[in-house]
Amino acid sequence: MNLPIAKIPFLNKRIKFPVTPHIPGGLATADDLRKLADLAEQYGGTLKIAGNSIILLGLSVADGEKALAALGAKPESFITQSVRGIAICPGKPHCPMAQQDSSSLGLALDHEFFDQTVPGKIRIGISGCPNCCAEVFVKDIGLFATAKGYTLVVGGNAGRHAQVARIAAENLPEAAVAPLIRSILTYFRQHGKSKERLGQCIERLDWEHFVKQTLPAEYR
Repeated sequence: MNLPIAKIPFLNKRIKFPVTPHIPGGLATADDLRKLADLAEQYGGTLKIAGNSIILLGLSVADGEKALAALGAKPESFITQSVRGIAICPGKPHCPMAQQDSSSLGLALDHEFFDQTVPGKIRIGISGCPNCCAEVFVKDIGLFATAKGYTLVVGGNAGRHAQVARIAAENLPEAAVAPLIRSILTYFRQHGKSKERLGQCIERLDWEHFVKQTLPAEYR
């Protein structure tokens, strides 16, 4: 999608707005943070840490475009009908609880799926152990790791109509994760209504219909 900020419908009329560079997995280098601090000083902005992002508050549209160019970063997706940045727990090698390399997998998923167009907002989270620090049960698509592989949960939502995701598959090898997400997004594009969340789409069409259309028989 990658619209220029000035063309994003609900931002283009604002005098000031939040600049949110996309930081895959929330993993930033010290140099990245120095650049953000320097840009905040340069343009008179305020830094706000939120989830996997660091937001520059109080910039004009023109200065926001300049700040993103200086960072060499895409903006976080502001469009409702898109895949948001993947939420990733610290994972290996940083967390002793991690049972799979959720960080590497999460970054690969972010690289492939971030900002793809879908009927309604899609949030994806991945955790390296069953503690689910990435809050996967309130994501549209969530994954958490065990010693045997990944558990896939689907249909969560942390918004105004909150709901808990349902387990769709267990003991998935890492290589199976991206193909399954592709299948789920294809299903959503085929059957989802505009601005509908994935869980709402599944409830409308029936869980068994979703499973048969998206999951290979060996994972059901």
